[in-house]
Amino acid sequence: MRNKSFIVLLSVLGVLIIVYIIQNLSTGRKSATESFIQLFPDLNPSSVSYIKVYKQEYPDSGLAFAKKEGQWVISSYYDVPGKQSDIEKILQDAKNIKGEIRSTKPELFDDYEITDSLALHLEFLGPDSSEVAHFLVGKGVKQASRSSFIRNYNSDTVYMVNENFISRFAVWQAEPSKKMPVNRWTELKMADVNKDDVKSIEIVAKRKKYLFEKKEQATEDTLEPIKYVWQQIKPKKGKILDNPAELGFAKPKYIASITTTDGETISFEFGNMIDTTSKNVYAMVKGKPFVYKVTNYYFSSLFEKPFEKD
Repeated sequence: MRNKSFIVLLSVLGVLIIVYIIQNLSTGRKSATESFIQLFPDLNPSSVSYIKVYKQEYPDSGLAFAKKEGQWVISSYYDVPGKQSDIEKILQDAKNIKGEIRSTKPELFDDYEITDSLALHLEFLGPDSSEVAHFLVGKGVKQASRSSFIRNYNSDTVYMVNENFISRFAVWQAEPSKKMPVNRWTELKMADVNKDDVKSIEIVAKRKKYLFEKKEQATEDTLEPIKYVWQQIKPKKGKILDNPAELGFAKPKYIASITTTDGETISFEFGNMIDTTSKNVYAMVKGKPFVYKVTNYYFSSLFEKPFEKD
């Protein structure tokens, strides 16, 4: 090929490349990442004081959370303490939701299970109960289990998003009238105690009282880290309690009290057996209004197995 012909060919090719670039710029073609929209960029999690999760026709089957004195409680379930990090994550994940438009036609709402009556409602409210955000969650996406369809309340635009609150609240294929599981959100830890801060434990079991204290283990090596051992201080055989009524029970029950290095004492009081099959028991933290169910495994490990020979 002659140089002149080759130069002409390059010139034509250059023109074609320029035309292609201009056409792409003019059509505004976007990448897959750019086609995703952040639905709630202005949502401020710290401005939310109430969260409601429900099906429109069965509001009593849903869950409600409220922030009281800076801590989340489950207001629809006796105001029990909630799992703080999990509830905060609802808000943070809602703020970060990204989606792409799939429909703007109300006649297609049924296909996405996102009508007002079919969808799962999530409402975020401020301290004065003013609405911060309210969106509806439809069915999940079969090809992507972590995705679902969402639309803003009073909006016709349906998005496919990167979150699935249907699964998170365990309402996938559940009857809308069925109460949403609450344990997933309940703080089941009866007290938050660092075991290294505990200096003594008192156990009351079968009308006998046992006291254990943490003692510093003697060592001649001053550079060695301090080690501790637990010792049963008194009595070597459990002392029979003279008056169980002083413990605040009509009948003798079981109590475990721990004292921390800063002098705080936390008492766990155990009541009646729930049923003879599971042998689980009721328990409370003294001074708090909440009743817990404690499995027989933990109960017997604390009150029975250590003292079987007494």
